[in-house]
Amino acid sequence: MVIEIAVGIVAVAAVVLVAFLVPVLIRLRKTAEESERLLRRMNEDLPVLFTEATQAASNMNQIVTEVRVGASCARVLGEAMGEIGETINHVHGAVRGGAGSLLTNLSSLLAGFRAAYGVFKQQSSSSHHQGGSSNGD
Repeated sequence: MVIEIAVGIVAVAAVVLVAFLVPVLIRLRKTAEESERLLRRMNEDLPVLFTEATQAASNMNQIVTEVRVGASCARVLGEAMGEIGETINHVHGAVRGGAGSLLTNLSSLLAGFRAAYGVFKQQSSSSHHQGGSSNGD
């Protein structure tokens, strides 16, 4: 009889174990099916995603190349503008220096004319004084 009780307990334990294992196995089967569906969708979507990522990387490379070309053109333009600024500065300095020397030359010329005028005026006034007294004698 002890053996019958032991067999009964083992049978009840097996039924309880099966009762717990069946829902676990059912859930495990559903999880495996969902995983399989997910892997199928990933296998379908990944090539498209890889193609789009490759195209995006290609577009980014093209944009970066265009930005580099634009930056080099801007650098050349900046250097040219700097050279123009330096040229304008040199011309301004030359004009300012030239205008200063021109004014100095003009003032010297004017001073020369004044001196000459003063000399001629003095000579003409002294010749009138001398000529007037000699004509009157």
